[in-house]
Amino acid sequence: MRGLLIATSLSLAASLAFRPLEAQGTPSNPCSLLTAKEVSGVLGIKSLPGRPWLGTSKTSCFFSADTTFDLASRTVTVQIVTPAAFDFGKQMSTNGPLAGRTAGVGDESYYVSAGGYAKLAVRKGSRGFSITVTPGGQATPDQVANLEKALAKDAAARL
Repeated sequence: MRGLLIATSLSLAASLAFRPLEAQGTPSNPCSLLTAKEVSGVLGIKSLPGRPWLGTSKTSCFFSADTTFDLASRTVTVQIVTPAAFDFGKQMSTNGPLAGRTAGVGDESYYVSAGGYAKLAVRKGSRGFSITVTPGGQATPDQVANLEKALAKDAAARL
């Protein structure tokens, strides 16, 4: 469990380094891509509305049942990604338990996975986002991928 938390934290920190998704002057709110009701239904929790990661991020939105940023509980993180960041992530999708798998969402999608961690990246036109679910316990990459795919369908409809 501790290894999953460390891997998730490192992956999230690395993903936060990417710049906002669109050209300058075209702001996008990652918290507008999902609702608390959608997250609650998929994760089986009563999620609070999404809020910026650590209170300040303009590119990442965090959903959870409480006001903490506890990655050991059931959470969802939605991140807006640039086309360049989306393309770069494809290189990482060739390894791990979900290597080469697509979700069939948007114009293009792929999973990045390692151990029990999985992240789904989706591109629709020139816009992109990623969804990371932390399951709050033991879960296989396939189980996490299915949760991410269900949420990605809702998010892609709002791009």
